[in-house]
Amino acid sequence: MSDRVVSRRLWFAGVVSGASMLVATACGSPSTQVLDTPEGRVLQWEGDDLLVLVSGSQPTYHVGDTMQLNLMVNNQSTGFVQVKLRTKLLGRGDQPVVQEDPVTVEVNTDDANSVDQSVFLPPDLVPGDYTLSVEVPPWKLDGRQYGSGATLQAPVRLDAGSNPQ
Repeated sequence: MSDRVVSRRLWFAGVVSGASMLVATACGSPSTQVLDTPEGRVLQWEGDDLLVLVSGSQPTYHVGDTMQLNLMVNNQSTGFVQVKLRTKLLGRGDQPVVQEDPVTVEVNTDDANSVDQSVFLPPDLVPGDYTLSVEVPPWKLDGRQYGSGATLQAPVRLDAGSNPQ
């Protein structure tokens, strides 16, 4: 009788661990990196034959400043892609406090294309910690929806006052 209980427990543990591995594999996001360089911060995501780079971000801004970002998409697939990018500044609870209009980047196979985006940080924002977020929803490959999508994120500190430049 006890062998049967142990067998059920082992069977259940095996099912649970197998399901956990399946969920982890299905829901795991490809590598997203944040690199601090002398030219600024670079956010990088690569997956599903696509490389997305967001450059120009700084770790600290002042309220009233404007972020000058460059959003670059490198298409490593065998077809034409259309990628929509949504740039946001997230506050507490990951709620957007600044949200730019989405931009669409079109890239031929084995090519790259980029777009500059300015993100104004209004003077009524409360100084503190925020998150720069660039969403990459599933994109179009040769007119069909493709890819798993991703979100590139990096911490940003907002200080009071204006930046003396």
